[in-house]
Amino acid sequence: MESKPDLSAEERLYLELKGLYEGFGYSPFRMRRFEEYSLYADNLNFLRSRDVITFGSRDGRLLALKPDVTLSIVKNCAGEDGLKKAYYRESVYRPGSDGQFREINQIGLECVGDADGYAELEVLSLAAESLKAIGDDCAMDVSHMGALSAMARAFGREVLPGAVLRCIRARNLHDLPAACRACGMEGAEEKLAPLFGCTGGNGEKLALLNDLFGCGGVCRELERALRALEGAGVRVQADFSLVNDAAYYNGVVFQGYVASYPRAVLSGGRYDNLVKKFGAGRGGIGFALYPDELDFYLGSKKQFDADVLVLYAPEAAPEDVLSFVCRLRGAGESVFAAARVPENLRFKRVIKF
Repeated sequence: MESKPDLSAEERLYLELKGLYEGFGYSPFRMRRFEEYSLYADNLNFLRSRDVITFGSRDGRLLALKPDVTLSIVKNCAGEDGLKKAYYRESVYRPGSDGQFREINQIGLECVGDADGYAELEVLSLAAESLKAIGDDCAMDVSHMGALSAMARAFGREVLPGAVLRCIRARNLHDLPAACRACGMEGAEEKLAPLFGCTGGNGEKLALLNDLFGCGGVCRELERALRALEGAGVRVQADFSLVNDAAYYNGVVFQGYVASYPRAVLSGGRYDNLVKKFGAGRGGIGFALYPDELDFYLGSKKQFDADVLVLYAPEAAPEDVLSFVCRLRGAGESVFAAARVPENLRFKRVIKF
């Protein structure tokens, strides 16, 4: 394939990941910018935010700009048998930290239907390879929703209270005792704090989880996932502060990071409950990569906006200018032609015509 030096960092990343995913049998999934709002209204727990941009269609239906891709893929797989593998490059629309809606680009994949143990390890491996496509210095945090369920059962609850979960997400051990007392779980921090304050290796964390909350099956699943990722060339650690909604997520959950970048650039997990709700099979697992803010990290900032600035005189014949520009382009150079020097742009050289 001919090299495309003018591609953005995201475009180059997508082309690399496209080849990776198709090499494992994943097919492209494309969708419209909007879905019927009822799809999201019925599955608000699965969404990161309950805020959705809606508008009325001409036939009276209430539509929404899509805040999520996974829901659409699972919906599309409803009633089908076997294993469906899909990858995508789509935009979603979600509120940012300032409350204003943002268009967010995603690259991701979903494995839906008969998603067994092999499918889970394959998706985890592809998540690691996706991070390595960004940079060699990358890491993944892995947890299991069953760990949180075991913690809740230990305190006689189906789920942990929201205040306690917020402390867990933030690893806020200082406020954890007060949160436990306020929720009628006085003393629970004596078992929770050692686990979330543990700085040992993955084996020590899994042993502590099992000793405190007796979830051997969860620990075995996590051990298998961690072992697979350790062989994938990324730094990996068990992190039980990863929390997704238990109404849909039921197994392994994970996040990915790259060096020198402050936030997770990849997130995913197992969502068997959502797949079963739609009648799309026994289980599903997938992840999304968020490349929007990685252009600088990926080194896509160009030193020059074009190779050549062609400054043509007012009396120059337009057809002669175009012919000259085309010759330069034919020689492989990028060209910006204008009657005067543009502001805030940089060029390797200037040719007056």
